[in-house]
Amino acid sequence: MFQTEVDMDLRDSQDAISDLLVAHQWLALHRQAALRMGLMLAASTEFLLFPPRVNQHATGIIMTLYACYSVVMLVYAWRQGPLPHVAWAVPMVDLPAFALLLGVSGTYSDPNWDNPFTSDWLMLVTLLSAFQLRPAVTAVTGGAATVFFCVASGVGHAHAEPDLHFTFGHSLSLAMVSFAAVALSLIQQSRVRQIADLAHRRAVMLAANLSIAERERRDMAESLHDGPLQSVLAARLDVDEVAESVPHEALERADEALRDAARQLRSAVTELHPFVLERGGLQQALHELAQRAGSRGKIATEVVCTARSAGYEADQLLYNCAREFVSNVVKHADAEHLVIRFELDGSEARLTVADDGAGLAQGVLEQRAAQGHIGIASQKLRLHEVGGTLTVRPNTPVGTVITVRLPVPHE
Repeated sequence: MFQTEVDMDLRDSQDAISDLLVAHQWLALHRQAALRMGLMLAASTEFLLFPPRVNQHATGIIMTLYACYSVVMLVYAWRQGPLPHVAWAVPMVDLPAFALLLGVSGTYSDPNWDNPFTSDWLMLVTLLSAFQLRPAVTAVTGGAATVFFCVASGVGHAHAEPDLHFTFGHSLSLAMVSFAAVALSLIQQSRVRQIADLAHRRAVMLAANLSIAERERRDMAESLHDGPLQSVLAARLDVDEVAESVPHEALERADEALRDAARQLRSAVTELHPFVLERGGLQQALHELAQRAGSRGKIATEVVCTARSAGYEADQLLYNCAREFVSNVVKHADAEHLVIRFELDGSEARLTVADDGAGLAQGVLEQRAAQGHIGIASQKLRLHEVGGTLTVRPNTPVGTVITVRLPVPHE
């Protein structure tokens, strides 16, 4: 049992790390696409201001094709296409394109034309590959760029008294930049993995604390039900028995007080742990939750359910979410109407809590979480751990809508 839970935690940790890596790769791809556009514009401007002495037409064609490719990659990045092999675009497309461009334009073969940015373009292409958190791709790009520059500069200028100091110095600089880009990519990748691992550990600890709190509420509910509530009910029976023999106004008041105490105890027991959830399912538990919220907050409530239950474990999680959301509405929203909706559609359960209250200003949830009010944040983490989602959006015309989506197994 313990080993199974450990294995599940390890799988969840790997999933969390993978998700975070993918998110950062998309962010990096956006920056990479913007940098590629800048590189393309800078290269075009440089070749226009200092045109090559040979193959100007071919150089223009290559620049045009690369410009089209840069635009395509920019659109691809912002539309978020599939990620699997996009990181290899730099060594497979960008680097060969610039190598071809520099070769065709006569950078290494025309002794009368010297491009002062020859090695700079290759350095920028190497840095371009460092954005994708793929050290292997960065290493391949940097190594290929260094070898290309060294060979092309040495062989291309062999007939014109080559400056070996220039070739060696720029090759060494390019190799050092490539090494630094690989190191930077490794550091970024390690940092993202640490962040993801810490986030997952925090989620696991919070989920464990919430489970402990849930057990404590259950134990307290059982203690109240089996102790004080039974004593109050027994006292009512004794008062009723005495009142039948000796009617008295004080006994009637005592009976009413005991009746009210029993009602409050039942409400507290239900609030702590809804036994109706086990017997009647989520539908009945939501109806009782709405009824209590309406009485406590003087709110008109409505419950719409298209299913009775999503399974006991899913019902518990959804009920805890609903209880947290409804409690916030009663305490903070100043709403007049509250609608709770529960739907079961195939393998997904949806819970929606909507109100017409004051709404939530941008950043309020983050601010409350920072202040220690982690109710909604903790529910979001618990949902994430089981593959669920929680979204918060403004209601129309006023108020807030919170939607929970939870995958449930087929029966």
